[in-house]
Amino acid sequence: MCIKPLWKQKFDVLKDYIKSNSEIYIDMREISIPENLRDKFYQYFDDIRNTFVEDFFASLPIEVDTLCTNYNQAEKELIDCLKLDRVELPIDLMSFLHNPREGMVRWIYNRLFEVIQEKIALEDFEHMAENDIFSTTAEMYRLGYEAWAVFTFITSLEPDEAYFVELDKEDNPIVGELKEVAFGRQFHHNTKRLPEFIIHSKKLDSYVAVKMPVAREVDTYYPEYKISKKIIKKLTGDTSSVLESRIMFVSMLKNLEKIPVYIDILERQIQNPDLIIEFLAEEELADKYKISQVQSRTGFMKPKLGSTIVVMNPGEKPVSESSIEGIDIFLVGFDKEKFEPVIDKLLVGKDG
Repeated sequence: MCIKPLWKQKFDVLKDYIKSNSEIYIDMREISIPENLRDKFYQYFDDIRNTFVEDFFASLPIEVDTLCTNYNQAEKELIDCLKLDRVELPIDLMSFLHNPREGMVRWIYNRLFEVIQEKIALEDFEHMAENDIFSTTAEMYRLGYEAWAVFTFITSLEPDEAYFVELDKEDNPIVGELKEVAFGRQFHHNTKRLPEFIIHSKKLDSYVAVKMPVAREVDTYYPEYKISKKIIKKLTGDTSSVLESRIMFVSMLKNLEKIPVYIDILERQIQNPDLIIEFLAEEELADKYKISQVQSRTGFMKPKLGSTIVVMNPGEKPVSESSIEGIDIFLVGFDKEKFEPVIDKLLVGKDG
């Protein structure tokens, strides 16, 4: 005798509840749940999602708990170190990193309603929801690792000051109070791309400017033709709500008088960072397209110290640390001490 998975048993409970309450009306176009029945409906609805996620969590090929444990520790250290009010990431990513099961439950909300509305069959839901969880987990893992790596790198620099970057009335960059770190959230400007924050590093005895642009946007920073005023009005410089992979611009500053403007889209001017840090999985090192993208961004921004690839998941028999046409590779994983060669690279550049 075949025993139904627990989540399917709970789905039957919800179906029976709907059938026994004729006031609930659900079809392919409309959902109407009276207020007095809503709490119980969503109790059963959420129970299905929670059970479904729990059934599949252990089979995920990615060590989600390892990421979340490391990320939350790095987030706390960054907030304490820089005396921030908060770190802000897109809500789906933040939910995943602080409570991964809760995050996954959010992802299958619409799928489950599609079953209830009979838009898809129950068997199709199982397949589609499983794929949603696997694919979204892989995406969130990458973004979460990038956040961990950046927070860990910054705290490894032993910061003792931190500033937000603003623009004065003449549109020159100046520093202000840093209350939060939100990747991609710069001071509002249509065409200038600024550092998001600056720290002072005791380790480097230098100020360090940081920007976290969306990777795919970097190649668009320098338009082939002058941009029209109509398009410029729509630009903000703020990509903090975008759930996409990012890279890191790093610039060392002697003081706070000359803060870089990495890109002025209107004037079509580029100011080179000292270093670009990118994040790849070990298997992507053999992906010619991925590597060509890194090389393209390096060629475009021309960082003074070149680019560095931080490997997210060095295996038991990892590839050797080497260079790809001047791009250094460091097998970091979750070992914060392996950021030291990256910091050494900045030290050499500072002294050079």
